[in-house]
Amino acid sequence: MTRSAQKCTRGFTLIELMVVVAIIAVLATIGIPIYKNYTVKSNVIATLAEAGSYKTAVGLCFAENGDLSQCDAGTGSIPNAASRVTGVTKGKIALNPQVDCDNNSATNNTFSYSPNVTSGGIMTWSISDDASNCAQFK
Repeated sequence: MTRSAQKCTRGFTLIELMVVVAIIAVLATIGIPIYKNYTVKSNVIATLAEAGSYKTAVGLCFAENGDLSQCDAGTGSIPNAASRVTGVTKGKIALNPQVDCDNNSATNNTFSYSPNVTSGGIMTWSISDDASNCAQFK
């Protein structure tokens, strides 16, 4: 066998393989957290979208009754809680995006949409009870 034919069959050196592994490790350490943020954000946005019909129902309940005290899940025009909406009490919509928003298992990953009614009867919504800061992903 000639020297040139022998050189072609040697393969990669250990250093070359270690460089490839190091590059893959760097890409993984950058890519995995970014991917996790995308999945958390998509779940939070899906939760907020699901709450949209409940917001409409609470607005209708307020228009019919003049206050929010009778605006609970399963009463009047407000449907029972389902999926990511865990409840409605006096117009306040409790939400659970079913993801860990802050990478801390000790915090509660639920939050609420709370209605605020101005003296002119205009209803606005704000996010409250957000211990895990899920709203940062909206």
